[in-house]
Amino acid sequence: MDTNIRRLLKEIGAEDLIEVFAPCMDDYLYIIDLQKNTLIISQAAVKRFKMPGNSFDNAADSVRYFVYEEDRPMIREHLQRIADGNEKNHNLHYRWLDKEGMPVWINCRGKVINDNDGKPHYLIGCVNEIGNIQWADNVSGLLGEREMHSFVSSHIKDSSSVFLIHIGIDGFNAINGTLGVDYGNYVLKSVADGIKECLSDNQQLYHLVADEYMIVDLESHTRDDVMLLQKEICKKIEDFIISEKYKVVFTVSTGIIHATKLLKYYDEYRKIAVFSLKQAKSMGGNGVYFFEKEDYKLFLKKEKIKSALRGAVTNEFEGFEVYYQPIIDCSSGNIIGAEALMRFSMYSGGKKESIPPVEFIPLLEETGLIIPAGRFVLNEAAAMCHEMRQYIPGFKVNVNISYIQMMKSDIWKDILSSIEQYNLPPESLCAELTESGYTDMTPYFYTLRKKFEEKKIQFILDDFGTGFSNLHCIVNMNPNYVKLDNHFTAKAMSQTRDFELLKKIVELVHSVDIKICIEGIEKEEWYQKLKEIHADYLQGYLFGRPCDKNQFLNQFICKGIN
Repeated sequence: MDTNIRRLLKEIGAEDLIEVFAPCMDDYLYIIDLQKNTLIISQAAVKRFKMPGNSFDNAADSVRYFVYEEDRPMIREHLQRIADGNEKNHNLHYRWLDKEGMPVWINCRGKVINDNDGKPHYLIGCVNEIGNIQWADNVSGLLGEREMHSFVSSHIKDSSSVFLIHIGIDGFNAINGTLGVDYGNYVLKSVADGIKECLSDNQQLYHLVADEYMIVDLESHTRDDVMLLQKEICKKIEDFIISEKYKVVFTVSTGIIHATKLLKYYDEYRKIAVFSLKQAKSMGGNGVYFFEKEDYKLFLKKEKIKSALRGAVTNEFEGFEVYYQPIIDCSSGNIIGAEALMRFSMYSGGKKESIPPVEFIPLLEETGLIIPAGRFVLNEAAAMCHEMRQYIPGFKVNVNISYIQMMKSDIWKDILSSIEQYNLPPESLCAELTESGYTDMTPYFYTLRKKFEEKKIQFILDDFGTGFSNLHCIVNMNPNYVKLDNHFTAKAMSQTRDFELLKKIVELVHSVDIKICIEGIEKEEWYQKLKEIHADYLQGYLFGRPCDKNQFLNQFICKGIN
């Protein structure tokens, strides 16, 4: 056998021999001449992996181009053992790099062919991707994503209308967890069978991953057509649940793409399909979502901001700033402190873009980056407070504390650390907590509130009036003071009825010996009206807009106030 192979290689040549057989298979064929230390591989591998070409004069060194760095020493060692005659077969799982430099798991197999003297001459074998998308799924009995991609590619440009209908079973993990994997597989097969019963010859069903399916619909022409199909599928699933005597109860969510209108997005249609199903599932189960470009643009922008936030946090918080807005004593008009406000900018298209807090702060909370970013704000605020107290001895800085920070970090330790670093009295760094996030009075909040009291850290209830405000709530929370939401203030200043309500709120808060700060003060006459009803503190554009530390010092120290 070895003699015949050597003769064939001599007569045809390694590269020609590979190209004869390569079109007949999905694997990538290769031949290494161990004595000449050369490598030849199928030309198809060059299109898939990070290879400068399909032939290499130095086989051992070629691994630096396309083998994942962590796996290179293992491959070099194994090839050397083969060349030395210590290994007769090659069968390893490791990672190659694709065109984008991302690692791809492969299985590389091969057989050693000896020369006439019994020394290793060739290593001949094939490479196949073991982490690749499947052609078919035995559980559901359906073809898989690779076949679907081929079908879509051949039909999308020839059809006047193509809908991609991405279906996912809601809460499928619970089925596996309670009834077992075998029953879960039975559900997957039954759902696939039920969907197929609803389809015509122009509607093809494929299995993607786990509990997800895709219908390539060449039959439907309108959204109404698709919705009729979706309802029919849901009816089949309901029939299955009833036939099982409600042993299992579940719904499906559906993301729908009118693919013909998305030709310029075609290379990313799979990403769009994942996005559409996620949007459908976000509706709480049994959701249906028709893809809209504007929604996807918003999603991509959020992901871009998330990426920029991660980069900023790991790069010494570059892009983050802390702005300060003054807090005024209502009776005297003197500045007593400031609220520290997080700001963030990123570069987009070569230009610096400021991201509104309403956009980036929820993303910080979603990713957990609010914890390190919050520490950055605390330290900046403490440094600013230390500087301001040289001019205004009792100056205090309020720092907003996220519900995520309370739940997932020892925020009181972070506050104490900042206080100690700048040798501040504990009451000078105040924690603002949003009322709507804390009215559930969880054990976490009770523990935090107790720590604040022990360490003499002041606690302020922010956005009072936007959640479930009542006397019982603030008595239990026992804040040092509450801050009335600026939207409520604006209404109270323009409508007599709402102003009367504002007066009652001030009286209510004072009745339990708690002070109140009114936010959103924009006009002098507002200020005078709030003096009359004995508000304690005020905050708003009338006294100063949020600005950086240097601007704040220039406005309130160099120029002074009152």
